[in-house]
Formats: sequence, structure tokens, C-alpha cells
Amino acid sequence: MPGTGPSPRLRRMQWIAIALVTAAIALNYMDRSTLAIGNVKIRETFGVNATAIGALGSAWALTYGIAQLPSGYLLDRIGPKTLVGMTMIVWSLFQAAGGIAGSYVQLMLARIGLGATEAPCFPSATRSTSDWFDVKDRGRPSGLYTSGAYIGPTIAPPILTGLMLAFDWRVMFIVMGVAGVVAAGLWFLIYRDPKLQELSPEDEAYLRPNRAAKSSVSLREWTALFRFKAMWVLMLGAFCTGYITWMYQTWLPAYLEIQQHISIAKTGFLASVPLICAFFGALTGGWLSDWLHEHGMELIKSRRLPLIVGLLLSAVFTGLAAMTANAVLAVTCIAAAMFFMQFGITCKWILVTAITPQAYCASAASNQNFAGFLGGTLSPIMTGFIVDQTGSFVIALSVGAVITLIGAALFQFFMNTVIDEARLERYAAGPVPAE
Repeated sequence: MPGTGPSPRLRRMQWIAIALVTAAIALNYMDRSTLAIGNVKIRETFGVNATAIGALGSAWALTYGIAQLPSGYLLDRIGPKTLVGMTMIVWSLFQAAGGIAGSYVQLMLARIGLGATEAPCFPSATRSTSDWFDVKDRGRPSGLYTSGAYIGPTIAPPILTGLMLAFDWRVMFIVMGVAGVVAAGLWFLIYRDPKLQELSPEDEAYLRPNRAAKSSVSLREWTALFRFKAMWVLMLGAFCTGYITWMYQTWLPAYLEIQQHISIAKTGFLASVPLICAFFGALTGGWLSDWLHEHGMELIKSRRLPLIVGLLLSAVFTGLAAMTANAVLAVTCIAAAMFFMQFGITCKWILVTAITPQAYCASAASNQNFAGFLGGTLSPIMTGFIVDQTGSFVIALSVGAVITLIGAALFQFFMNTVIDEARLERYAAGPVPAE
């Protein structure tokens, strides 16, 4: 029965799969960090200014965001094992190619290739979780894999800086590329598709709803997702969470230095505190969501409620950070804001698998992530413009708080339907009135 729990053997296989996707996400984020770590040395090598370095980051982000759309469709057709393994090899080659680039243009092309091929990684975690876990048990694994987005940025600076200082920025890029190819080999060797495993009758019963899902999604069925209000609410909500996430990830050190007058020497350490809090927010959000359902709360509500509460509290603490002139209180408020931000965002990823048919989870997650990166693309530019115009972060943080509140409102008042598989297939088959 669907309510039957997994055996110790299946549980071990489940968490090996989640550990692998978490490690892939952490590696993904470390590869992105090479540009930031090598910033000054790269400028010296090619004789370019800060704007040109910024353009490299923007080219990566834009390509990554656009590539989200086909990534989910491909994941739902061929599965994480093949797609993530292959793209990990290719993105690692692009990463290494950046290290041997002979010109700025070649480095730009390498970053564009990196963005396009890294795109399937995060949505693959949603697909892996929905493949290996019953829908009622996806909170804790989702909390773990979303924490990978903070594991990578936390461990990247000391490792990458050490490589660059010991050798140079080119070696740093190449070493990360080689590490990625090795990681891809381990991925192919260890990762398993649950549909191809021989399981006990009890484990077969546990995974039966997942195994019963169709094995591939047609292009017409993928496009039919956009006829559902729930898909658009997920995407608009993700735009809001993407805005607040990248506002902090891009501007936190500058906020501490400019607004709170904290020295550069202390900024690096203090900026890591909110990242650590976000890591624990991811784990806590996933755990609480499962706990609520285990103690009687309806499944979708157990995913929506922590999401909404997390975004509301993140907005409150972001607003408090905007108003305070005390540096200690500001760091405390931002740490709390990022804890609750990731607490909620983790539940956003779990919600996708609760309201979307099994066969379409990766497609819906990729569409959501695409919208999140649109918000993440707007946020750094908008924040910088507001700071330039006002000379402070007060209004910029207030805007971030308001957008986070809008995200909470979207999930509270408009997320009242699901994506029904039978209806979706009718949409794909021919003209049918939308919801």
C-alpha cells in the first residue's frame, strides 16, 4: 500500500540517491563561484573592467534561466541518471575550457556553455525525490538537497582561493573541471533508477504510485502545463523568492560594508552567518513539512503552510533589517530572514511534487526555476539602481520585503488547485477550455 514504509534496504538506496543529487548541486554552485573568486586575476589577465566581469555572470545567468525550460522536459523523458551524468561531463569540460581561454570572448563562450549545461542539475533533484520517495515523505529529502545550494558557496571560498593562490586562476578552473568529470563517473557508477531495481513486495507497494506513472512526456503535454493556474502561481511565486534570494546573495557583503559600516575584514565572516542559517532553514523546513503531514495535516496544506509562514517571517525580518542602524541587530535580522526564506523555499520545491502528476514533476520544477531566475536576474540590477539613487539600502530591502510578501500572498490566495493528469492529457490531445 502507498502508506507502507520503505525497508532498511530501500531507505539506504533512497538516501544514497539524495546524497548524490545534493553533492551534484554543491559542485554546481562551486563551479559558479570560480568567476567570483578569480575576479581580479581574470581582469588583469584580459585587461577588462568590472563591467565586463559582470557581463560574464549575466551571460551565465541568462543562459541558465532559459535552459531551465527544456531541462525539465528532458528529465521527465530520459530521467536524472542519463541527463545529469552527461551534462555533468559537458559542464565540467566548459569549466575547464574557461581555464584555457585565450581571450575574453572565449571565456564568455565557456561561461555560456556552463550555464546551459548546469541547468538540469537542480530540477533533477526534484525528479529524483519524486522517483524514490512516496509523496508523503518528500519533505526531509527536499530539505537536504536544497541545502546543497548553501554547502557549495560555503566551502568554495577556502578551497578555490587556496588553489588560485597556490597556482593561478586558470589552474583553479581546470582542477574544478577535472573534479566534475570524476564526479560524473561516480554518478554513473552509483546512481540508480528505482524503476530498474528489484525490490521486495513491501517496497514495490511503497513505490507503486511512482512506478505507475508514465515513463515519458510529450512536447504537447509539456506545453499543456502552462494552461493550469497552479503552474502560473508556482512560477510567479518563484519569481518573488528568486528576487529575495539573489538580492541577499549578490548584495549582502556590500550592505554590511556600506549600510552598517562593517570593515571588509569582518564582512566576509559575518556574511557567512546568514548562509549557515539558510542551510539550517532548508533542513528545518523539509522536516517540519513532513512532520505536519505525519501528524494529520492534509498533504498539500502541510507543504503550503510552512512555505507561506516562512516567506511572511522572511519579509518581516527583511523589513526590520532595513530599519535598524545597529550592525549586530542587522546581521541577526538578515540571518533570521535567510533562515525563514530558505525554510519556505524548500517547501516550495516539495509543493511542486504534491500538486503535479508524478510524470511531470521535473518539467514543473524547471518551469518554476526558470521564473525564479527571472526574479534573480532583476533583483541585483534593481537593488543596485535603488542604492545608487538613494545612497542606502533602506528602500532596496523594503522592496525585497514587499515582493516576498507578494509571494506569500500568491501561495495563500491563488494556490487552490492542482495539475490534474487526466485534464492535462486532454489539453494535449486537442482544444479544451482551460481552467
